[in-house]
Amino acid sequence: MKKLLLVVFLAAGTAIAQTGYVASEAILQSMPEFQKAQEEINKLAALLEADSKKAETNARERMAALQKQVQELSQTATDEVAFNKEVEIYKSQAGAIETELLNGKKLAELKLGEKQNKLIGPITKKLNEAIKKVATARGYKVIVDINAVAYATEETNVSKDVAMELGIPIPSED
Repeated sequence: MKKLLLVVFLAAGTAIAQTGYVASEAILQSMPEFQKAQEEINKLAALLEADSKKAETNARERMAALQKQVQELSQTATDEVAFNKEVEIYKSQAGAIETELLNGKKLAELKLGEKQNKLIGPITKKLNEAIKKVATARGYKVIVDINAVAYATEETNVSKDVAMELGIPIPSED
């Protein structure tokens, strides 16, 4: 039993000794291609936001026109059944306007997400490959993000090595 506990403690100690950490977010944000990608994403987001505001304004105007038509109809209607049928048509049109607006917003979010995946995905992959290369070179079995680390010694920090591998300025770890 004592031998088993000794083996478990040795294995745990070895695993811990083979664990490093990295400030991946700081490195990612220091990468020039990430900054360019963010600019592109921000431009698209601004364009989509402007389109969304135009669509909202258009929808409000169309809804106001429908409300005005219903008010005019209510003042001139003599047949209640015909009036109710017309109102249902207007309600249906209002629902279509709402659906169109919601679908436009969802489509904009989808476009933005696709753009983020297209631009940020390869950059993240490049970062992960650099982390793997540095970890292998330093003999680490596990690299965790700094956000998951409560305490570690500085010699287990591979951030500077990863930044050097990527050829970027070494980010400050504030």
